[in-house]
Amino acid sequence: MADASDVLLEIWRDQRQAAVQSENQRAALSNIVILVVAAGLGLVSQRGIDTSTLVISVPMTCLGLYGVLACLKFRERFEYHNTVARQLRDQLTALHPELNVQSAWPNAFARHLPRYQRLFKIRLYVLWALLHAGVALAGGTLSVCAMAK
Repeated sequence: MADASDVLLEIWRDQRQAAVQSENQRAALSNIVILVVAAGLGLVSQRGIDTSTLVISVPMTCLGLYGVLACLKFRERFEYHNTVARQLRDQLTALHPELNVQSAWPNAFARHLPRYQRLFKIRLYVLWALLHAGVALAGGTLSVCAMAK
């Protein structure tokens, strides 16, 4: 029978894999949105902006808004699985204090932060959400221009 460390380690691996899966799903969604929007903008650039453009611009706006919401949800799921993994790591550390696992993070952080102080403050999920917000804004702007003609 497996000891407590093996059980905790296996559950920790599952949680880390689930966190990575959330990031992979976000990346796949973002790639699909970018591909669809690029195709839509290609059609608009060939045909010009008129009221028929609304068939492309309105769904583009909705797709961008959906992308923002999905990115935020994927972040929430990632954080959940990461939090569980951290708690499991703490339990493993308590079972095996001689490994001194917790000292690795502060040391790495102390070397990393001075090199990337400004970038460190920017959250990656915010950049992804802004990308999708840009898609929504482009679709909304295109819709307004199409209705103005």
